[in-house]
Amino acid sequence: MAYQELKKYPFKKAIILGSGVSVFNDQEPLISISYAEIPNWPVGKVKGHKGVLDVYEGIWVLRGRAHLYEGFSWQEACFPTQFLIDNGIEELILTNAAGGLNNKFEIGDLMQITGYLNMLEPNKVRGNLDVLTHKVQNFKTATISSTKIHYGNYIGVHGPNYETDLEVEVFKALGADAVGMSTIPEIETAIKNEIKVQAISIITNVYGKTEDLGHEGVVVAAKNASQKLTTLLGIH
Repeated sequence: MAYQELKKYPFKKAIILGSGVSVFNDQEPLISISYAEIPNWPVGKVKGHKGVLDVYEGIWVLRGRAHLYEGFSWQEACFPTQFLIDNGIEELILTNAAGGLNNKFEIGDLMQITGYLNMLEPNKVRGNLDVLTHKVQNFKTATISSTKIHYGNYIGVHGPNYETDLEVEVFKALGADAVGMSTIPEIETAIKNEIKVQAISIITNVYGKTEDLGHEGVVVAAKNASQKLTTLLGIH
């Protein structure tokens, strides 16, 4: 099977791309495998998620993820990250498109997730804000050039709806700076397996500052900010 070709590229690093997020646009992958070709892989259908695993020199790139609001279970949402770890990945970079709750944010800003609140699954143990802070590699130690980055807390909700005004006020009171509908399953899987994990949100709209752009607008905003991400990470 095609996915067995991955064994030819035993790299230690991987990145999971969120809605509209893109890297390596000017390069051909060493190998490209559709998620549908990998047994038990949850194949999401959300626009802006290509659904392929591309391998470039030194890194595996997952273009898209499955979301709980699409009907996938928590275990299914964790599967891709566990698959990476089982195949030797030791460092994981996570990205997502998120709504900004912090009024200092602007569309296209980047926020490193330094803590999180897990409200994706009612019966799941809530994420500990301190756990992630101590587990995530700090981008302050990387070569960032002129790329500006915020640091803040991410709250994961089930969705797929946007938040009410009251929900936003509650989330802000809890200390959240950005809100999204993904990423926490990958974070918790990485932490459980004790691998390095970094997480970046691309702010695609800001509460109180921008009108509702819809999912199409979110994808466009994430795509436009992807160059900032590649500069930050030192990839192309």
